[in-house]
Amino acid sequence: MLKKALLFGLAVVLALPMYAQAQEERPTQASLGPFPVDRTRIPPETDLIKYARVTTTSYGFLKLTGNARSAGMGDAYSSVGNDLSAVFYNPAGATQIERYALTASYLKWIVGSSMGTFAIGAKTNVATFAVNFAYFTTDEFEETTSSQPGGTGRMATAGDMAVGLTIAKQVTDKLSVGGNLRWVQEDLDLQSYSSYDIDFGTLFYTGFYSTRLGMSMRNLGGDQDVIGQKARFPMVFNLSGAAEVYGNLGDPLSLTIAVEQMFFTDSINRYHFGAEAWVQNMLALRGGYKIGYDSESWTVGAGLRQKLGDQSVGVDVSYSRAEALDEYPIRVSVGIGF
Repeated sequence: MLKKALLFGLAVVLALPMYAQAQEERPTQASLGPFPVDRTRIPPETDLIKYARVTTTSYGFLKLTGNARSAGMGDAYSSVGNDLSAVFYNPAGATQIERYALTASYLKWIVGSSMGTFAIGAKTNVATFAVNFAYFTTDEFEETTSSQPGGTGRMATAGDMAVGLTIAKQVTDKLSVGGNLRWVQEDLDLQSYSSYDIDFGTLFYTGFYSTRLGMSMRNLGGDQDVIGQKARFPMVFNLSGAAEVYGNLGDPLSLTIAVEQMFFTDSINRYHFGAEAWVQNMLALRGGYKIGYDSESWTVGAGLRQKLGDQSVGVDVSYSRAEALDEYPIRVSVGIGF
């Protein structure tokens, strides 16, 4: 217990400088139509070189979190995800499913938009294979132009879709690797375009108690020509760590903490902190905090898991606040292992 307490204290000490830095680099999020665009409120005394990578990206829905378990932990999830939902965050985590699994999630997002995800996979002697799907949709919105900024009276629609194949393999008893190949399409009223991207991730158990380290590179794709302008995939590099500071997974009571740092090509760095407590291996209570966002900060969540013969069924829900818009995104997820 003493070493675990020291580990927790070390995580807090490391987090404080990151928190101070992030408060100085807090971004403002807005949207271009239904799609996220990151802008930054830059103090005049701040070095502008730090903000040179803040750009507009296409396929912005790929940065959204659909899974309720991840969101409930403040998205500090790349080294925690041990079910099929990992295919959307760190594909290496998919190696931890037992045999067959499926997962589905629904997110009621902001400004009348929503997102859904689905994945089904199987673990074989060769590797873990999965097919995943995600969509993003929004309510109709009124078209605006430079000459009619108040609206033309014409209603427009928009949406996104992604279909991918995941392959993950446990290389040693401590190291797992995984990757996604994904086809992505974005529709903006009368315009439609598509492309491919890839994800790659690793998960490493250090051997120091239950400490594990996760790394993932997501949304790696080329530039996209969108309505005559170049737009990039929202590429992101994640570094994360997690450990049980009380008990172990599967015990009557366990507590996991996780820390994650995200490096974006289109925004400033962001930080996630999360905790998950399991009671009797059936009830999960979660909390998290995200730094560097205007749209979300604190999150809470809960989950239930039950064994039904050879099957396991889990239901998760999370709640957060989109402070800039005074909205409260809710996510619901279901997972089945068989």
